Amino acid sequence: MNSRATLVLLALTILAVGGVFYLRQSVLPTRESAENQRYAAVFDPEEVDEIDIMRGSGKLALRKETGGWRLTEPNEDRASPEAVDRLLMAARFMEMRDRQPGRDPENFPEAALVPPRLRIELRGGENTGIDIGAGTALPQEVFARVDGKSGVMRVADTIIELADAAPEKFRDPRLTEFTADDIEKFTVRRADGEMTLRRDRGRWMIEKPVRAAADPQAVRAFLDSLLGLRIDSFGPPAGSTPATLPAQEAAISLTPRGGGEDVKLRVTGPGTGETPALPAFFENRGGEIVVDGSAGTLFTVSPEQLRNRSLGYADIDTVDRIRLEADGKTVTLRREGENWVGDTDGDKRSNDEIDSLVAAFNEAKVGSFRTAESAGAVGLAAPARKIFFYAWLSENTAEDASGTHVIAGADFGNEAPEGGVYARAAGSDETVTVPPALPDAVRAAVFAPGAVNSPR
Repeated sequence: MNSRATLVLLALTILAVGGVFYLRQSVLPTRESAENQRYAAVFDPEEVDEIDIMRGSGKLALRKETGGWRLTEPNEDRASPEAVDRLLMAARFMEMRDRQPGRDPENFPEAALVPPRLRIELRGGENTGIDIGAGTALPQEVFARVDGKSGVMRVADTIIELADAAPEKFRDPRLTEFTADDIEKFTVRRADGEMTLRRDRGRWMIEKPVRAAADPQAVRAFLDSLLGLRIDSFGPPAGSTPATLPAQEAAISLTPRGGGEDVKLRVTGPGTGETPALPAFFENRGGEIVVDGSAGTLFTVSPEQLRNRSLGYADIDTVDRIRLEADGKTVTLRREGENWVGDTDGDKRSNDEIDSLVAAFNEAKVGSFRTAESAGAVGLAAPARKIFFYAWLSENTAEDASGTHVIAGADFGNEAPEGGVYARAAGSDETVTVPPALPDAVRAAVFAPGAVNSPR
């Protein structure tokens, strides 16, 4: 390529870049300016930090704080981010249908702009003031005036419904901003007793009325349903009377993770699950409120509902030996290539068979907790069937002691009258019931096909 061609290409490139720069600096801003002519007030909603609305019923004030908006007048409360966003969008895109630049609001009483019906003051990056007056002769239209712009405008009246709404409409209807992950401890109190759960090394544990592991999914579902309750209204319900019987009240106190003030909710009512709304007291949001009827779970939740219903968990990759016992026969299985071999019968059990056995144990769910039942009465003093999973720890392990360690397991006793089989998990003295499919699977694994002395 010769020098002349190079110069021509360079000149074309410079012209192209200059054209793009011109479009961005001149044409696009012109289009944006023309678009903005359609609207009464031009501002950036993201830069607004303060909103004051003066109206006949008084002043309503909103302030942006770290984490969101807050209502400061006439009540002090967390503001609804959706309500604030709708108000700002309505003010920013308030369509101007006509403007009379030479019209003085002082000499135009029909417009009702001195004083205005509503005044909206927005402060932040730029300060904007909007006066809203009376309706015009045309439907869905009102007179308006914007600070810094002369004359009187006619604009769409959609802003009135939002700006003149009751203060309660600007309050966040969500009971809290917390989720289950934000809670360290909670206590439920009712006339029939008290229940406390706390995180212990990352796991939920029931502390009262029994010491037991909790089901993390059940705890999460319970907490999220309460923390995300919708407030139907603020203040006492119309025609309400205070509860006089202790059984009519249920309360929960929640401690946030990392410290902070406890969150306390007290609910009044039958809690039958059929009530669409319940009166409550929530000091963090001003006292008396009415919440969604799902708060009735406070009247029905129990330790049994939140307990971990698993017998334990065995990860087959960490299991070195499995000890099984059924109908007087005991066998310990060890890995041997693609199979597991019994020490007493020499029979092989395939990996698939053992995987099914481990899955049956891991997936078995406790049907009921029978704390009052003694071991002798339910056949657990001398269990008919057992299963235990072991890991063999060498002398070089980081654990406290080498040798065989129980990963998980269970003893199985008699059949329960109401169904299921009595059982006790490894390391536990509590009697529970489990589906009969698990002890049946244990027996099937003990008497593998082809085993000597198999009763099958």
